[in-house]
Amino acid sequence: MKKCVLMCLLLLTAVINYACETETEPELVVMPDVAGLSLSEARLVIDGTFRVQEVIIATNANLPGRVVGYQNHEAGDMIERNSRVSLLVAEPPVGSYSLSDQILYVYDVGFVTGPDSPNFAMLMDAGIGGTDLGMPVRFGDEMILLYGDSFSGVGSHSGFWFSNFMARSSDFSLYDGLTFSSIVTNESGMARPFAQGAHNRNVSDDQSNNPNREVTKIPTGGIAIGDDFYIFYMSVRYWGLPGQWLVTYNQVLKSSDNLATFQPVESLRWHEEEAPNFGQVFAVEDPDDDDNLYILGIPGGRLGGTTLARVQKATFEDRATYEYYLGNDNWIAGDAGLAALKANPHYIIQPPCSEMSVMYNPYLGKWMAVYLRYPDMVMVTADSITGPFTNRQTITNATLNPGLYGGLIHADYADFDGQKFYLQISLWLPIYQVKLVEVVLK
Repeated sequence: MKKCVLMCLLLLTAVINYACETETEPELVVMPDVAGLSLSEARLVIDGTFRVQEVIIATNANLPGRVVGYQNHEAGDMIERNSRVSLLVAEPPVGSYSLSDQILYVYDVGFVTGPDSPNFAMLMDAGIGGTDLGMPVRFGDEMILLYGDSFSGVGSHSGFWFSNFMARSSDFSLYDGLTFSSIVTNESGMARPFAQGAHNRNVSDDQSNNPNREVTKIPTGGIAIGDDFYIFYMSVRYWGLPGQWLVTYNQVLKSSDNLATFQPVESLRWHEEEAPNFGQVFAVEDPDDDDNLYILGIPGGRLGGTTLARVQKATFEDRATYEYYLGNDNWIAGDAGLAALKANPHYIIQPPCSEMSVMYNPYLGKWMAVYLRYPDMVMVTADSITGPFTNRQTITNATLNPGLYGGLIHADYADFDGQKFYLQISLWLPIYQVKLVEVVLK
């Protein structure tokens, strides 16, 4: 009898212990991925599952007010229901600024070239110590970056002179910098210009009787059509006062062998005598139009206005099919269009502007152009590529970035539908290098 009672007591104790353990065993829940959501959206996702605490962090890894991630956990972790979790919520990074009531902040991400860049060792191996520009052109899964006059001297205009060179990059996440995959080089490993300039002596027209002299060849734009890659360059014959230079012609080069070699497209040259408004040419695609390309042109220097042409991709190499915009939906093809535009230029961007680049910005629902209007780097917008581009906003200026010029954008160098976009700016002095700048719109 005693044994029976004892066994019953032991059994009862075990049942009670099991019940207690069952009641007190914590419930584990998977932590959802809330990165990129606004704080209110993140709360909706995890409300009732965890107790939320907000932790503000200064970073450009996300838009201000959006969740960067968890402070001490990772999405997918299993933690106890009703635990307290801390959400890292972004605010503008330290050192950011704004010079416009329509720009939330501007932030210097860092140098793309030079000793403080992630590409310095690669550049030095290729003989590049100082450079400018960096026009981004999408080519398949890569971005091809077209740089201008470059020198072997670090951050200077000294040493061996490359008129231009190209870098390749598969990096499309630019909040932490722009990293090259490679530099296009020759057999000896040195940067290979796609078209080396003649490097004639820099003299004005009234000091020379040679109209074909050339100081250098500088890229002004590029476009890929299928497997063919095209570069526009300007032939500079004279560097004058700051912001003033003379361009003899703009020429298109073509590569059909993955950038191994380039040949001039003989039909695509705009000479200053017939096309003074197309000394510097920039090409852009319309995301809603698979057939046409738009060609924006300005004269040599930084004092001209922007004119416009268009051409079908299928006839890109036939200059006779190019149509030039005279305003009021009036397009005139071929040499007649060029002559009409020369006689009465129609500007979609009013002078002065320089080194402009253009993209469609879905966030704004508008076309956007960025260019130097000294001393400011500005952006303007338009409902149509035909303009007029207005609502000028200052991104940065020469006080914050001495020797400022460039300002090159691309639709694939943008996030959040264009609310955040990146541009490469060039610095002439005190260090001849290229910097990456991030812009976040309100």
